[in-house]
Amino acid sequence: MSRLNIIDVFRNQPLLGKRKQLIRSSLIIVELIIFCSFISSALIIRAQYKYEITKDLGYYNKDILLINFGDSYATSAFINTVNSYPEVIKAAGTMEHLPLVPGLTIISHNFQDKSEEVRLTGFSVGYDFIQTMGITMKAGREFSRDFGSDLEQSVILNETAVKSLDIEGDPIGQKIGNTDIKTIIGIVKDFNLLSLHSEIPPTEIYLSEDYYMRQVAIHYKSGTLNILLPKLQAEWKNAVPHKPFDYSTIEEIIKSQYTSESNLSNIISIFAVFTFLIAAFGLLGLTFFVSRSRTKEIGLKKVFGSSEKSIVYSFLLNNLILVVIAALISFPITLLIMKTWLNNFPFKTNISFLIFIISFLISATIVLSTAFLYAYKATHINPVEALKHE
Repeated sequence: MSRLNIIDVFRNQPLLGKRKQLIRSSLIIVELIIFCSFISSALIIRAQYKYEITKDLGYYNKDILLINFGDSYATSAFINTVNSYPEVIKAAGTMEHLPLVPGLTIISHNFQDKSEEVRLTGFSVGYDFIQTMGITMKAGREFSRDFGSDLEQSVILNETAVKSLDIEGDPIGQKIGNTDIKTIIGIVKDFNLLSLHSEIPPTEIYLSEDYYMRQVAIHYKSGTLNILLPKLQAEWKNAVPHKPFDYSTIEEIIKSQYTSESNLSNIISIFAVFTFLIAAFGLLGLTFFVSRSRTKEIGLKKVFGSSEKSIVYSFLLNNLILVVIAALISFPITLLIMKTWLNNFPFKTNISFLIFIISFLISATIVLSTAFLYAYKATHINPVEALKHE
């Protein structure tokens, strides 16, 4: 500003050299690149979050209620009562709910190379838990009260465990373990024992006594939770009167596993809003500056028959070009960054090109709406006054 010609300042004649115009446009493009990148990133992070909370985990991810018993020993009687409720499809006990926090590790030998040890994740459940949670049996059977040996001598493996142990042929009936030898009675399809932040580990499911069960999983009929809860609370007071009724739905537990993605999406969205505000003010200033600088030009165009629509269109076209340039630059940058981020997840969503189209449309709509405000105002000046402009 200190380099401006004093006479030009008093004449109200802003300098519009190509170099200055290029600098102004470049700064706006940089702001729009950041804005487009933030919008695209927020949409991709949100897509990953939605993917995580809706993905088929290999077990029911809705209509499951988990009640925490802690160290109480009344789970067996409580489960029997709950199973009699018409709203309940099935109830069972478990040491820990799904998704599981990594805990017990069981060492077993490789079936082909006895010197190689395989680390299995232990998962302790009660009778009917696999059926209650909707885990699919691939072969064999679930634990049953009809087989007294199941409590001490039987295990169920997931598909990953079968592969890790190099079991050839039919695994059912084969022995597993280094010191505590047990019989494989069933194979379940792989399910996400842990959160989607981790690979599916080789898993050994074993049966535990009822008094070891710290939680009760209840699969209830959809839409009956409001009816079921008062019944459960009443039965809880009879079974465990000295403890508060502590429960969670499977949806709440799954969502709690991915709060970091949800928070990151919100933070990126906030930054996108601030970036837009900065870019919007820049666009307002630039449009106002250009419209003031082109006052005489606009007047002449109107005198020679140019319509207001064509003049507004020329303003919008200039700003649309800025958005297109910014979008073309931002999209590959965003794609590279977000692919790197998604590589941290074993299970991840696919980046849809539709996200970038949505980002462009949002940017274009906001930018063109901002530019239109001043462009429309500039076209409504009196041509006589415009031609007097010095």
